[in-house]
Amino acid sequence: MIKTNLFGRLCLCGIALLGFAACSDDETTWADVDGAAPAMALEATHLRTEKGNQVTFKGELADKDGIASIHLYCPGLYLDKTIDLISIYGEPKKTYSLDYTHQVNKALEEDSRHTVEITVTDVGGRTTTSEVLVTLDADLQAPIFTTRPADEVTVLIKDPTVLKVKFSVEDNKKLESVRIQMPALDIDETITTFDDPKSFSYNRVIEISEDEETYELTVTATDGEEGHEATFTTLYDVTELPDFDKVYLADVTDPKLLNSDVFGVPILVDHVGSYEYQARYYNATAGTQVCFIPQNTDFSPICFAPDKEDPTKLGDDLEDENRFVLDQAGVYYLFKFNTLTREYSIETYPVSEAVDPIMHMHYGGNDLNTWMDWEIADPWWQPFYIGPGGSPSGVTRMEQDKNNPHLYVLDYWELTAGQELSFIISNWHSHGWWGYTEWRTDDQNECNTAVYIGNYFLDNQHFTNNKDYFDWKYSDVPGFDAMKWRNSDDYRKQFVQDIWFKPEVKKSGIYRLELDVHTERAKLVFVK
Repeated sequence: MIKTNLFGRLCLCGIALLGFAACSDDETTWADVDGAAPAMALEATHLRTEKGNQVTFKGELADKDGIASIHLYCPGLYLDKTIDLISIYGEPKKTYSLDYTHQVNKALEEDSRHTVEITVTDVGGRTTTSEVLVTLDADLQAPIFTTRPADEVTVLIKDPTVLKVKFSVEDNKKLESVRIQMPALDIDETITTFDDPKSFSYNRVIEISEDEETYELTVTATDGEEGHEATFTTLYDVTELPDFDKVYLADVTDPKLLNSDVFGVPILVDHVGSYEYQARYYNATAGTQVCFIPQNTDFSPICFAPDKEDPTKLGDDLEDENRFVLDQAGVYYLFKFNTLTREYSIETYPVSEAVDPIMHMHYGGNDLNTWMDWEIADPWWQPFYIGPGGSPSGVTRMEQDKNNPHLYVLDYWELTAGQELSFIISNWHSHGWWGYTEWRTDDQNECNTAVYIGNYFLDNQHFTNNKDYFDWKYSDVPGFDAMKWRNSDDYRKQFVQDIWFKPEVKKSGIYRLELDVHTERAKLVFVK
């Protein structure tokens, strides 16, 4: 018989609510069936991955005496993992399907080679060892378009009328081909030679007729080794100036920055009337250049900014205009403009005159009534913070900007390409996320806004109520009743939809989350 001491591993008795477990020293024996070493059949003995990515070891293990443990070891991959089956299952396993995933350190050298030893031990101490070669030379990422036209683009009829087809694409390893197709213009070209094997930019101006028409563009980029594809399709609508549903404020000059964010760049402005728009923007640094665009991926074909010939009016082509230059730092700018008449106005106001729904709370102070019960004699108060709540967990609170109390920032948020995000922005406390102060968005994927859907507060000993915010935000809404907002979730949802932030992460790296609780805009931007 084979004897194994399981003291401390089979002590499962106890009372969880009292926070202790009573243990006994039991000796368990298992029959020695054949005394043979374990059998191991791995799915692969060579695995390819990339630094900073994952590698998964799979295989079928068997032993008639019973498998006690599996040990995976490779110092070069910082891997030293023991899977103790007896601790996990309370007994050895005759068969076991190995499926273990290891995160590869991003600091490792690209294209390096590592040998992983996998050792299976049965209850009699007999072992079988196999080796798996892990090489960091895989190509797991598809090409990424760093600039590209939006899915639908308006081209204004002019003399002459032109299509400006522009895009840039990058691949982490090597581009194989880029195909450009515009059937209506008999364009079908494939580029296979690149000055830089990892990147390619395309810029072509095509003169077209002045008739209203729609032209379809399809671009497909393929990478070298694995044949990953990235593609987009754009419809160019040639027409007179429409009343755009969406117009954005762009505070960057590099079109790549319009595409490298997860959401929030450029910034959606308010469409307040026919051809009329209004934008509020906090300018942190003097000299910021801004313009307004109806497509959110590039500055062409339409960009509204002061016309070079008549700066008192808006032009619509960046080649013929200058961007607005914001020369005052630490203030809010209010833009009002009409894209049909081309009239615009600009004014500024200090952060002290801006309002927000939590401005009377003391950030970091004991202003959070955890249970939201104002009637009990001694409410449980905790420090008040806000941040992204939901998924993923473990993200820290946001910091309040030193110069603008309406601005909150999370400087370091590490995200992985393809990672599924699902979160709201909410108050934080030690027991989790609660519906005390909350912000929702308007589109779970594009995430243009971050609108307050939290409580309406009455006066108490901790902070003054937020009536000023509701007066400012909803004073123009006939019959608006803040007390109904306070007492009814259904009433709130007549004004703010309960939509979570669920954007797509296309590139792994470190990101910065910003929330302006005055303008009710948020952005999640790539840092490195």
